[in-house]
Amino acid sequence: MAVLKYFLIAVIACSTGCGALDDSSSSGPAQLKGLWLGETQEQDVTEALTTTVVFFEEQVFILREDEAHIGTYEALENNSALLDTIIYSYADPDTTNNFYVGARSNNRIEVDALFASEQSLFINFDGNGRSGSATLELDTGRISSMSLKQVRGTWTTTDSVMYINDAGGLQGSDSATGCQWKGKLQAFNGDFLKLFIERKLCDSFNQPVDIPTEGFALIDGEGNLHFMAEQPNEFLWMKFEPDTTATAADGDEAAEEEAAADDEAAA
Repeated sequence: MAVLKYFLIAVIACSTGCGALDDSSSSGPAQLKGLWLGETQEQDVTEALTTTVVFFEEQVFILREDEAHIGTYEALENNSALLDTIIYSYADPDTTNNFYVGARSNNRIEVDALFASEQSLFINFDGNGRSGSATLELDTGRISSMSLKQVRGTWTTTDSVMYINDAGGLQGSDSATGCQWKGKLQAFNGDFLKLFIERKLCDSFNQPVDIPTEGFALIDGEGNLHFMAEQPNEFLWMKFEPDTTATAADGDEAAEEEAAADDEAAA
């Protein structure tokens, strides 16, 4: 029997406009979408692993603390999907700063996914002598109207700082390792920004100057900024927190400028 490629799954709606499936075109297959957060319980692993799942374009990214599973998906009937992924192993994950670089392996993991409800995703995986399950919930607080305005400002991790200007230009560095990066962000769609990033002096995922790697960016429901990018045989995931001190200072400065403008107009 031929594999079912065209199907109908109810469009998931939530307060932020996020959903699990986009079936806007009746002539083509729908796309899974959304940011999903939860935990993975793998056989013979005592502790649950924090897990993030992102559907971007026609790819799926299953991001764990120890490795990433990246691949393609095929949506099936009954609100289910089959994910065909490759393991990207982290050689030296920087869990302090939430910087991860995965190296592509030859190991595949087949994942069965079921949308148990509009905001619940349950997956089973089996392959490479391993098996387990993950339970995830839709991140309904994620920003779904991404623009350069939302990312401008200062972003930090424990050891690093990054600046993003009004035009989407970005530059950052890690004081502990000396790793540096620069690039730009561009408008893409309501869910993501397009990312172009160059790194140097880092332990891995470096590029020659002026040859950026393409990826995407999003802001999750807790206000964290995620960078994800791929180059041949490597995957990069960086997560930043907003610098609330800098944001407050920017707000004070803007308020002062507005007050000065009002005084000048009154005069």
